[in-house]
Amino acid sequence: MSARRPYMRQVSKTSWFMTHSRYKSYMLHEVSALFVGLYMALLIAGLFCLGSGPEAWDGFLAFVKSPIVVILSIVALAFFIIHTVSWFQAVPQAMRIQQGEHFVPGKLIVGGHYAVLGLFSLFVLILAGVA
Repeated sequence: MSARRPYMRQVSKTSWFMTHSRYKSYMLHEVSALFVGLYMALLIAGLFCLGSGPEAWDGFLAFVKSPIVVILSIVALAFFIIHTVSWFQAVPQAMRIQQGEHFVPGKLIVGGHYAVLGLFSLFVLILAGVA
């Protein structure tokens, strides 16, 4: 019997995603999801403070207005944009719409998502009294 072993390529356990641009964008999307989740947890904590009374709500507002939280909110906004763009780019592969014999082009699907995002954002801004 032969003692041959198949070739096994060495893969780093900590930086495997740095070898290809698709892996990098995938990891960036995954890291951005952590920031989205943490910010949602902050908002849920704000809802609990709002329900706990005026003192708790004032404390939460003071916390959110602190410079560190403002800077982290700006960083989170950047990650929100990255997460949204990467998610919308993945939509045509996950949602193939067939119209007759042909499929709707991916650019139309992505454009529709951006249009709905813009309309929804405008609606929220109108409700908030900003627009």
